[in-house]
Amino acid sequence: MHVRKSRWGQMASLVALMACTPVSAAQAQQAGHVPAVAAQLAQADAIAGDDPLLHIMRNYHCYYVDPAPAPFRPEVMDETGFLFGTPILDNVTYLGYLNLAVFAIETSDGLVLIDGGGTPAQGERILAWLDQTGRPRSDVKWIILTHEHGDHVGGAEVLHAGTGARIAAGPGALHSEAGSIPASLQPVDLLVERRMDLQVGDSTFVLLPTPGHTPGTLSVFSPVTVDGAQHMASFWGGKGMRPNVPNLRTMLQSVDLFAQVSQELRVDVPLNTHSWGDGTISRLINKVLAPELPNPFVLSYGQNAANLALLRVCTSAYLDQVEARQQAR
Repeated sequence: MHVRKSRWGQMASLVALMACTPVSAAQAQQAGHVPAVAAQLAQADAIAGDDPLLHIMRNYHCYYVDPAPAPFRPEVMDETGFLFGTPILDNVTYLGYLNLAVFAIETSDGLVLIDGGGTPAQGERILAWLDQTGRPRSDVKWIILTHEHGDHVGGAEVLHAGTGARIAAGPGALHSEAGSIPASLQPVDLLVERRMDLQVGDSTFVLLPTPGHTPGTLSVFSPVTVDGAQHMASFWGGKGMRPNVPNLRTMLQSVDLFAQVSQELRVDVPLNTHSWGDGTISRLINKVLAPELPNPFVLSYGQNAANLALLRVCTSAYLDQVEARQQAR
């Protein structure tokens, strides 16, 4: 990997900006949170404990209800690509920027892409990466779209045209108030209406509709390898929380389902297509600088359980905050 010297200063700044300071329930109430929300933020602090990564996860998951401890957030279409093409795991490559990423997962029958990039130019860059690494473009077998927002499907047409890959998506992603998968990709090759397995070579992907962020949000579970050992990765399909009570209630149900399947499959590598706040960038840097250390993307089962608990507590807190604000009007 070639990194321009000027980027290393950016890396140090990014790591510093991702440092976390937890808040107490009293501080949360002083910040204007209603008691129920303040109590849940304190609960999130207790879950994070003294684990530095979980403190980052706490601030990331609680960003919408409590943005003060996590002020750093690049533009969605930021294209500072100094980590583009960096291997994360034995069979997973990061094809992304400071905020937005596509993940390429290698199977015995070719590549599976999680999402399609945010713009046609980002799709073209993935095609160029294939060319540069000596892979035939036809090696991309599937593009799994996590939801219908433009920053996740904007490069899918280019990728589909350039690779012939098949498209998987949830039915709500075809047409919704949040957007739609481009008409040229419809009908999709695999419409995921309920939990299902997708076999690609010797890898079984588990696809799980998890609406809330959008009607078509889809979460993905994938077998991966780390230093030759088998692990299970997860992709929570839709991070952003909209200030909409019905959507948040739906999301909370999806969080519970996602947690149940994560525990069933013994997920220990949670990955994120929005990488700005969960330590993805700093962990990528650590992996580049110290490849001999344990892979920073592999969590203990306890850490992953805590991460899922944080996701639920923070979603519930935001729902309570939105409801309280509506009642106060």
